[in-house]
Amino acid sequence: MARQVNDTASTPPPFIPGLFDDVPATDYHAVEALSSSGVRKLLQSPMHYRLFRDQPTPPTAQMQFGTAVHCGVLEPDTFFVRVACAPVVDKRTNAGKAQWLEFVASCAPGCIVLPTADYIRARACIDAVLSHPSARRLLEGATVERSLFWNDAEYNVPCKARFDAWNDGVLADLKTTADASKPEFARSISSFFYHAQAALYCSGAEHVLDRSPDAFVFIAVESEPPHAVAVYDLGNASIRTGMHLISEAQARYSAVLASGKWSGYPDTIETIEVPRYAMRIAA
Repeated sequence: MARQVNDTASTPPPFIPGLFDDVPATDYHAVEALSSSGVRKLLQSPMHYRLFRDQPTPPTAQMQFGTAVHCGVLEPDTFFVRVACAPVVDKRTNAGKAQWLEFVASCAPGCIVLPTADYIRARACIDAVLSHPSARRLLEGATVERSLFWNDAEYNVPCKARFDAWNDGVLADLKTTADASKPEFARSISSFFYHAQAALYCSGAEHVLDRSPDAFVFIAVESEPPHAVAVYDLGNASIRTGMHLISEAQARYSAVLASGKWSGYPDTIETIEVPRYAMRIAA
């Protein structure tokens, strides 16, 4: 199903419920709807969410690296158009400046330009994922980069999700990480709200595809050598915890859409304690 691309930079594309396989990433991100990234900001405060939507920060080098790896794994036919290795030139010289401008002119619009060392690491990550037996089975024949838009059944708020890979009822999500070991990646799931992402994506499948995913699986690849890969099936208890976070975020989103007030932290004085792990009781 085709989705019309909005050419007006200042106007985001309209929210249209449904399943789309051809939505550019820039259009997907521009649509005003609750995403997994938005959930994390909204749970901090509506004010933080509004800033996140109105003034998006440029992607960091780490984010650009992750996007390059995603492209190479999920859409390899486009990798050499969407990702380029920066030439080593001396921009202090006229010749170097000219070489750099020629290189930039040769790049496609929106191309990710990586320094040589990062480009080599990205290629190593891609090869590591595609060489991993379980990861390869999840990705072979999968439909990638599907965009889903729906209105939540409970709060009737617009939501969106962009699946990395859907393969016969299994959702697979690719993550670059510093440490893919089980205990450390479990901490990453908690810290970066990956379980909330999984819950939102499962909800999207239920609303748009009319089926619950059989599993939500992370493919984690370490961004530094040796680029070890691990594949984890997220447990039901973690997804249920993520569902509670999604429900809370949707309730907040519904309230602020109705009121138009994107408030920050409470105006009242509140009691605060150090976390439980920091408590030390004197004998």
